[in-house]
Amino acid sequence: MNQDSRTSFNFNAIPPISRRWLLRSAAALGSAAFTSRFIHTKELLQAKAFGTGIKSTNLLNELDAMPNPSQPLKVVILGAGMAGLCAAYELEKHGHSCVILEAERSHVGGRVRTLRFGDSLYGEVGASQIAKSHDLTHHYVNECELQLRSSVTGNPDAYYYLRGQRIRAKNSEYLSSLYNLTDSEQGLTPNDVLGSVIGSRLSQLSEQEKAEIFAQQIQSPAVRELDKQSMLQWCKASGFSDSAIEMMAAANGFLGGLMHFSALSFVRVGENYGEMEEIVGGSDRLPAALADKLTLKPRMGCEVIGLERDDAISQAAAVYVEGDSIKREVGDFVLCTIPFPVLSGLDNPFSAAKRQAIRELSYVSATKVLALANRRFWELEDGIYGGSTSSDLPISTVRYPSDNAQAKDSTVSAKPSILLASYTTGSLARQLAHLPELERHRIVQQNLAKIHPQVDRDGAIQSMKSWSWDNHRWSLGAWSLIKPYQQLSLYEHVIAPEGRIYFAGEHTSTNQGWMQSALESSLSAVKAMLKEAYQP
Repeated sequence: MNQDSRTSFNFNAIPPISRRWLLRSAAALGSAAFTSRFIHTKELLQAKAFGTGIKSTNLLNELDAMPNPSQPLKVVILGAGMAGLCAAYELEKHGHSCVILEAERSHVGGRVRTLRFGDSLYGEVGASQIAKSHDLTHHYVNECELQLRSSVTGNPDAYYYLRGQRIRAKNSEYLSSLYNLTDSEQGLTPNDVLGSVIGSRLSQLSEQEKAEIFAQQIQSPAVRELDKQSMLQWCKASGFSDSAIEMMAAANGFLGGLMHFSALSFVRVGENYGEMEEIVGGSDRLPAALADKLTLKPRMGCEVIGLERDDAISQAAAVYVEGDSIKREVGDFVLCTIPFPVLSGLDNPFSAAKRQAIRELSYVSATKVLALANRRFWELEDGIYGGSTSSDLPISTVRYPSDNAQAKDSTVSAKPSILLASYTTGSLARQLAHLPELERHRIVQQNLAKIHPQVDRDGAIQSMKSWSWDNHRWSLGAWSLIKPYQQLSLYEHVIAPEGRIYFAGEHTSTNQGWMQSALESSLSAVKAMLKEAYQP
C-alpha cells in the first residue's frame, strides 16, 4: 500500500493517556512477562473496573472462610514452583497433607530462578519484579519476612540503539528521523505510536466492558474483538506504516514475534505496570522460604511421567520416576502445575478438549544472558542507574541493576556487578539459545559493545552465564501468552478440572506471566478442591 492510499493518522484526535513508559519484567514471567518499556494504560482501564486487586484479596479471605472437609485430604502436587508451594502452604494451614513431586534435584521455584556468581552477586533469569498492585505476592513476601526495594523501570538516561544509532531515551523524538515515516507520522515517538494504538481502542470501551478484560468468560462483543486480533493487526488497522510499527516494536523489545500475540494479551500485561519492586537478595528467596515453611518438604528428583484418575472413588494419582524406580502416588486430588509444553509429553487420562488446550496454548520463548562486569561502567561513564536499553540488535534489551539507583554511591559503582546483557524473546531468543554457549556469549558481548564500547576495554566483562527457557526440560517455554482466539476457544478448557485432577500455574490465570498469576491460580484451585470435597 502506498502512502497516499494509507489511512491518515491524526494523533491529536486520540484521547489523552498516560505517557509513562514501563519496564517489562519475567515474569515475570514473568514475566514471567514483558521486560521493556510498555505504555501504562491504567488510567483508561481503571483498576477499580477490573477489580483484580479486590479479587486477589478476597481469595485469601474466602479461603480462610471455607469449611473444611470432615476428613483431612491428601493432595498430590506436581511441581514445586510458586503455584505448587503456595497450594501446599495453604492446604497445610487447613490441616491437609500434601506430597509435592518436583523433577528438579535441587531447585524449587519453577520459573523463579536466580543465578549466583559468588561474593553475593546474582542475576535473575526468571521472575524479577513485583508490581506494587500485586497484593498476593506482597502477602507472601511479608509472610516470609523478606525485604523489598524499588525496581527502576523507565530511565530517561538509558538508550535506544536503533538503525545503528545510539540515542538517549529522553531524546526519543529523534528516533523518527531514522525511519521512513509518512508525513502524518513525522515527529512521533515509539510511545506515541503504542499509546495511540492501545488508547484509541480502549477509549471506546464502556466501564462494564473494561471490567471484562480479565474475565474468564468474556461476553461483551467489544472485548471479544480484542481476542480476535494480534497486536500487529491492531497497529495496521490504526493506519500506521510498517516503518512506524517497526520503530515502536524495536523500541519496546517486541521484536522476535511478540507482535503476533493477541491484542488482549498486550492490554492485560500493560495493566500490571506502575511502581515495581524486587526482592533483596534474589527472587529465589521467596520460593525457598515458602518451602521451608512446609511440614512435608518437596520430594526432589521425582519426574512425573503419567497421571491417572478414578472418578468412581474420587481419587487421582501421579506416576513418577525416582532414581531407577517407577512409583505411584495416590491422593484425594492431584494438583497439576506443570507447564503445558511439558505436560503434553505425559501419559494422561484427559478429555479431547483438554488435550487440545495443552497442545495449542502458546508460550513465549525467552533467553537471558548475564554478564559479570568488573565495574558498573554504565553508572560511572554513562550515568545510567537502573532501567533498560532497547535495541534492534540480536541482544534486544539490556537491563541495568536498580540496587544503586537511589544512593548513586560511587564506591558501589566501582565494584563488580551483574548486568543483564541480553534479554531476548521469540525468534531472537531461539536463535541465541541454539548456539553453543561460547558463541552465544561472544555475540552478546560483540553487540553489547555497540551500546557500551567500554565492554571491549580493560576486561570489563569477566564472565557470562546464560539461560534459555526453551532449553530447560521442565519448562520448554518462558511464560504463556495467548494468541488470537485462544481466550475464546481454549481458556475454559485450560482451567477445567479432569475428575479429581485440578490445574494451577501462571498459564491458568487470565493475567499470565507473573508470580502473582501463579499465586492467584493456586488459591483458586485450593478453594475449588475444598469445595468439591466438602460434604455438609
